[in-house]
Amino acid sequence: MPLYAVCPVCLKTIEIERLPKLVCPDCGSRFGYAELQGKHFIVDERAEKKEINIAKDYFLNGEFTSALEHFNSALVANANSHAAKYFSLLCDIYLHDNAGENASDDVSGKPYDVIAAIVDMIRQSLLTLSRGNATVADKLAFITAMLSETKVLIIERLSARDEMFKNNIDEYRKQSISDLTKLLELFKIEREQIMSFAPEVSNALAALVDCAIKICYKAVQTVKVGEDIITPNDDDYKKLSSLCNDLCFFGHSFNPYFDSSPYSPNFIQNYEYNKKVLAKIKEFDDKNKSVAKKNVIADIKGYDSLLAECEKALEFTYLSCYRSMCSRQVAQHAQLFYDGFELVYKLLLPRVAMVDKKQVEVHTVKYADMAERCDMLTRFLVDSYELDESIGVGLHEYYEKLYDIVDTYYMPEIDKMSKSKDRNNLLYYQKLLYECACSCAPALKQYVDFSAETDKVRVKLVKICRDCTEEFLLRSGMSIDDIEQSNFYRPLLQISNALVDEENA
Repeated sequence: MPLYAVCPVCLKTIEIERLPKLVCPDCGSRFGYAELQGKHFIVDERAEKKEINIAKDYFLNGEFTSALEHFNSALVANANSHAAKYFSLLCDIYLHDNAGENASDDVSGKPYDVIAAIVDMIRQSLLTLSRGNATVADKLAFITAMLSETKVLIIERLSARDEMFKNNIDEYRKQSISDLTKLLELFKIEREQIMSFAPEVSNALAALVDCAIKICYKAVQTVKVGEDIITPNDDDYKKLSSLCNDLCFFGHSFNPYFDSSPYSPNFIQNYEYNKKVLAKIKEFDDKNKSVAKKNVIADIKGYDSLLAECEKALEFTYLSCYRSMCSRQVAQHAQLFYDGFELVYKLLLPRVAMVDKKQVEVHTVKYADMAERCDMLTRFLVDSYELDESIGVGLHEYYEKLYDIVDTYYMPEIDKMSKSKDRNNLLYYQKLLYECACSCAPALKQYVDFSAETDKVRVKLVKICRDCTEEFLLRSGMSIDDIEQSNFYRPLLQISNALVDEENA
């Protein structure tokens, strides 16, 4: 019966004889039999087998402390016992896991990191396996069994945070990023060492990649918690996107037919919120029918309250579209785009409020809000055009309604004021010109950079915007520096520049 020992230098299992002088066939190191005995490097296969059998009985009964003691004894009998190394580390993981939130690293005092411990366990077990004298078949059987068990542990760990996702999404993202970053190290293990060329192994690793990508998609979601819309910050978004890209790379390496397209964000919460807000809009419009043909809003306070909800729904929708993983040109985003159009068009229109039975006043959208919403609209239009080429119809209808409001409520007043010689009305006149120019600005390509075809109504709005801007600069008496220093009128310079770009386009 051959006698085995562990080389004290390269730590590989070698076959030896009971001689005073020995040489390691792998690294060439010289040592004596007595030295090996003194360091407990002589392999005692009987003691190893006995201790493992006892340990496994304890392990199967969930008595991990006792099992750990016997697995450690097996390692004394054979320092390169890959089974004892694996199960001893696995017992330690189970013991910490059973301790729950109070589990901590005995050395650092930091919370015990299960994913890091599992990846380290696999690395150490594979290293021990490579030093032993196991056959290729034994190695494959061991790695397959190890990954089969650890796969369950990892997936349970990654998927067991539903309550945290609901109650503390920021912490969910933080822990998910931490776990996935550490899990990534498992997929970086050398192909030959983990035998990922074998279908049994590559399938297990691919299953872990699949779970990890789903966690990325979930962690990057924008969610509504109470009245707050919570989206990942830039740093978290970049980390999750990078992790997802790396995971997709490994997915392809383990399975040549790997396809990332089926992965999808969960937009259900966003759909439901939009449905609720859009239903309120319809209810309001139904009540407002008597004056709707004149684009007048009877209950302006109620409408402003509704617009606040529209704004929140639009923010939710925009962030869902542009802070999620999958491509915008897929069916999952189609409904969000349609909702987004309805919301953004509603928010971009000036509000014509009925003051009394004969008098109305126009409330213009603030320039900063207008510019931000136009940017959203442009992205919606460009990214949804591949899904639905008819979306230009909605844009045209918005311009028609905008023109109707401007032509009915701004232009007659502007014409009247342009003929007035009362200098006391100058401030009112220049404010009117400014607000009309801002209202028409979404017709400029610098604000809404999309045109499926020539739109004559859009051209009319551009002309009105230009006329109002030029009239303001001519009649206000304000220099460029004066306008630049004015917090209220400064945006007119940006509109003016946009008009120059429009002419040069």
